[in-house]
Amino acid sequence: MSQDSSVRVRTARRRSRPGAWQIAKLAAADFLADDMPTYAAALAYRVLFSLFPFLVFLTTLLGFLGVPQLFEWLREQAAYVLPVEAMQLVNTVLKELETPQGGLMSLAVALAIWSASAAVLGTMNALNVVFDVKERRPPVKRFLVSLVYTLGIALMMIIAAGLMITGPGLLGWVAGYAGLNSVFVIVWAWLRWPVAVVLLVLVVAIVYYAAPNLKQPFRIVTAGAVLAVTAWLAASLAFAYYVQNFASYNKTYGSMGAVIVLLLYFFISAAVMLFGAEVNAVIARSRGDPLEQAEG
Repeated sequence: MSQDSSVRVRTARRRSRPGAWQIAKLAAADFLADDMPTYAAALAYRVLFSLFPFLVFLTTLLGFLGVPQLFEWLREQAAYVLPVEAMQLVNTVLKELETPQGGLMSLAVALAIWSASAAVLGTMNALNVVFDVKERRPPVKRFLVSLVYTLGIALMMIIAAGLMITGPGLLGWVAGYAGLNSVFVIVWAWLRWPVAVVLLVLVVAIVYYAAPNLKQPFRIVTAGAVLAVTAWLAASLAFAYYVQNFASYNKTYGSMGAVIVLLLYFFISAAVMLFGAEVNAVIARSRGDPLEQAEG
């Protein structure tokens, strides 16, 4: 089916506002019709390819800012969702990166940022397909935009980590001053995870808004973003449990086992994110929102 005929079919079947179950079915149909599994596989490869250069950049930046404890917090949070074998591979690379290396803030970091931006470019291409818009932005502009998004993601991760680290200390001081230390410990133990989820929803909402070449209003909370984050957390925990208790990737793939686990995890994550975008597209069409491509 051509893209134009696919668009006409979608338009015809969304004249009435569907319910939640119908939206899920339509999004699943569009997910397959748009060949999103292939885009998710390509995106997973790009993320894997750009992960370690991005870690080079992030490690160097945090060291330059003199706040290496933020990176330790990010590593601790990653350990909650990454499978054990994948986290071991990441820790091995991070240990190498912690060794001081001269000139890392020059050409090597520039190459790291360029490589990390490849994953952003892949996301932009996939979301253009989801929303049925053509890419009109010049290649140079797309590359510069991907660099800005890469730097923005790194900055948001640093800010989020800083808030999560300094937040308990600040709130603890306030609680101690008010004589509510025990209450604070209980509240923060429950509050930190909703805060992390809200930050994730915000990041996904920004990606859905900024990546496609689409004219659309920015919405902080969208059904697709909430679904994507919820499904991603559930899939991450389920996949980590499966790898730890049932799968034997090291026996099957040998020394490549950790890489295979990490690649499969990225594929699941990319598929969930793209499915959330399909949900947003279905809802937008059912509301009659004009999905107009932005000017180049």
